[in-house]
Amino acid sequence: MTDTATPPKPKVKSKAKRRCLCACLGCCIVILLLVIVLVILTFTLFRVRDPSITLTSTRLAGVSPRVSFPAVSIQLNITLDIIASVYNPNRASFTHDSGQTNLTYRGTQVGQAIIEPGRIPNHGSGPIRLSLTVDAAKFADNLATLIGDVINGSITFETYTRIPGRVAILGFIKHHAVARSTCSIVIGVTDFKVKSQECDNETSL
Repeated sequence: MTDTATPPKPKVKSKAKRRCLCACLGCCIVILLLVIVLVILTFTLFRVRDPSITLTSTRLAGVSPRVSFPAVSIQLNITLDIIASVYNPNRASFTHDSGQTNLTYRGTQVGQAIIEPGRIPNHGSGPIRLSLTVDAAKFADNLATLIGDVINGSITFETYTRIPGRVAILGFIKHHAVARSTCSIVIGVTDFKVKSQECDNETSL
């Protein structure tokens, strides 16, 4: 009786497992590379930069402040009509919520204006229009200083603007940003005109 050798069975299942493992490994490597590329783009090409606020013009309305004698009193009726511009240097739009501008004199708030929500396109600018009316009643604690400034011929006001918002990278990666601007506005008493205006920008991400 002759023994017949049984031929080995092909390892079909083992090869299929290896192919499946290689395919999964390849997919993981591709996904990892895409994540790395996306992170690099986020921190380089799509890095969020500071939106800036520029004070374009300030126009005065009302009556020039003046001091009356011999009973010392001061007449104050001033409204500042301000036009500012927000520039967005990013590759994605900057969508902002309601903002606020506070008007102060010697550290005391004497006026306020609300900024409406809006959207600034990428590499674009958007206007902001404000009307700040000075509240004369707020000067009670600084009346002597105000009278001195009027007699000296100029009054310095400060404005602080805060605009919170976000920049959406690729439509779904959102970075929160808060644009801030502090301005100093000097008003001439005699000619009732803006003598100077200087601003500093600050943005926190």
